[in-house]
Amino acid sequence: MNRLDTKTRQKQIMDVSLNLIKEGGIQNLTMKRIAERVGISEQAIYRHFNSKQDILCSIIKYFNEHFENVFKSISQIPTVEKRMSAFIDGHLAYFQANPATAAVIFSEEIFQYDSKLAQKVNDLVEKRISVISKFITLAQQEGAFRKDLNADDMAFIFLGSIRFLVTNWRLGGFKYDLTSRGASLKKTLLNLIG
Repeated sequence: MNRLDTKTRQKQIMDVSLNLIKEGGIQNLTMKRIAERVGISEQAIYRHFNSKQDILCSIIKYFNEHFENVFKSISQIPTVEKRMSAFIDGHLAYFQANPATAAVIFSEEIFQYDSKLAQKVNDLVEKRISVISKFITLAQQEGAFRKDLNADDMAFIFLGSIRFLVTNWRLGGFKYDLTSRGASLKKTLLNLIG
């Protein structure tokens, strides 16, 4: 295999790692399997990542960076209700295009015994709760959403609904179109607070 620049190789290792986890869970992720799939030696992997934990941390970081860009673009949308819709659509479209990521982000078994990884995922969830809560609060102030509902509670309901839908889709073998199924869920959620 041709020598690749560092970022390209790191992305390749992360993609292979995601697919190994998708295929067989975290127990399927070994440096040997990664090396075989990438077509490099195990030692070569260590030039890019210190450990499996480091690979998983990088996957989470990559996912988070993607959504930081989504948040920036969403903040330009003029109405808060449309921002909420774009937030949900953005998440579902990402998972539809990157199903292996769902196997990492929504897999408690991976983080159960690793406090560093658990903290990274918790930070990611907290950020999303905060963003959704702010969207809802703004919509309540504008009169677009019901004011009698607690914004933080509704943020948990929104994020929990997305998470459950993606988990159901993943456990069902990715057999249906996530974005289509998500459109119905999004409509229901927005009607609940509208």
